[in-house]
Amino acid sequence: MQTVGVIPARYHSSRLDGKLLASIAGRPMIQHVWSTCKRTESLDRVIIAADDNRIEAVARSFDAEVMMTDPDHRSGTDRVAQAVNDINCDVVVNVQGDEPMLEPCMIDEVVEAFRNNQKTQMATLAQLITDTDVFHDPNVVKVVCDHEGNALYFSRSPIPHSQPENGLADAQPLKHVGLYGYTKSCLQRMSELSPSRLEQIERLEQLRALENGIPIRVVRTRSTRVLVGVDTPEDLKIARGCIESER
Repeated sequence: MQTVGVIPARYHSSRLDGKLLASIAGRPMIQHVWSTCKRTESLDRVIIAADDNRIEAVARSFDAEVMMTDPDHRSGTDRVAQAVNDINCDVVVNVQGDEPMLEPCMIDEVVEAFRNNQKTQMATLAQLITDTDVFHDPNVVKVVCDHEGNALYFSRSPIPHSQPENGLADAQPLKHVGLYGYTKSCLQRMSELSPSRLEQIERLEQLRALENGIPIRVVRTRSTRVLVGVDTPEDLKIARGCIESER
């Protein structure tokens, strides 16, 4: 099974412009993500799908494979789909460039979902939520699953709802980790679909798959590392502190 990891790298960001090039422990953020991909056991190839010459130049400085993509893509999924369009592969992993604290084992876990079940079309990760504030944070996406581990719904709201007297132990809520794997055919289908109603309401692209009947396998990651996705200057400060403290 040929597996390609793609890091969609868009320069502009509404809350933290140029964040993928921000320095963390002496290296640009995107290099941390690329290095994580290179340390996996499951990825045969890693590509940075850039939309801007500034990202391309920095990525080439640490010898990454870079592919320039259309700057007008509406989503990272479309950028990833363009990057692998002419590549012969079975599984594509979309690795977010603003997740510098991802661990290699997490990527391997996503790929493992395809190796374990040939019917898997799309897969992602989740972690158990044990903090009430995290559970109620709209910036933290939650997911609920069926008995087979397929996603029923993703939301920014606290799901599943639990009566106050029962608490989190009863709800067993899961935090969605924004790391996706697709078969190449599923990825191509996703890029051809229009944004869906629930996707636009929640601002969650993965709901497009569910609304169009594409099952999403949710893997409970074995990693207990607390991830910090970087969307704001405050997030960047936290990620810097966490990574620098581990060195």
